[in-house]
Amino acid sequence: MAEGFDVFDAVSRRMKWLEERQGVLSKNIANADTPDYKPRAMEDPEFVGALQRELEPMQPRVTNAGHINAGVPGAQTPEAEEQDETYETAPNGNAVVVEEQMVKVADTQQSHRAMTNIYRKYMDMFRTAWGSGGGG
Repeated sequence: MAEGFDVFDAVSRRMKWLEERQGVLSKNIANADTPDYKPRAMEDPEFVGALQRELEPMQPRVTNAGHINAGVPGAQTPEAEEQDETYETAPNGNAVVVEEQMVKVADTQQSHRAMTNIYRKYMDMFRTAWGSGGGG
C-alpha cells in the first residue's frame, strides 16, 4: 500500500460524495415540472484517478517482452460533470431532462456498488491476515 494512503478514508469520502450526488439528482427529478428550474450537478472529485495515482507504485510492470501486460485496459479518470449546458429546455423554462438524470442515477448506483465491493474486499484481506477468515 502506498505510504500515507488510507483506502477506508478514500472509500468513505467517495461514498459521502455519491450520497450527496444522489440527493442532487433526486431534487432535479422532483423538479422536472417546475417552471424555470435548472438542474444542478456536482463536480466529480475524480476518485478513480486519485486511487490510481496513490497505488501507482503497486502497478505490475512488464519486464520481458514475452510477459503478459497486467495493466487495466480502458481505465481512465472520470471527467467532472458540469450542468452549465442543458440539452433541452421546456417552454416553461425547465431544463431537466428526466432520462439524462436517470442515467446519472444509474451511474451513481453502480459507483456505490463498486465502493461497497472495494470496502468488502479490503476487509476480507484484513480478516484473512488476522486469521479470522474472509469471504464474509
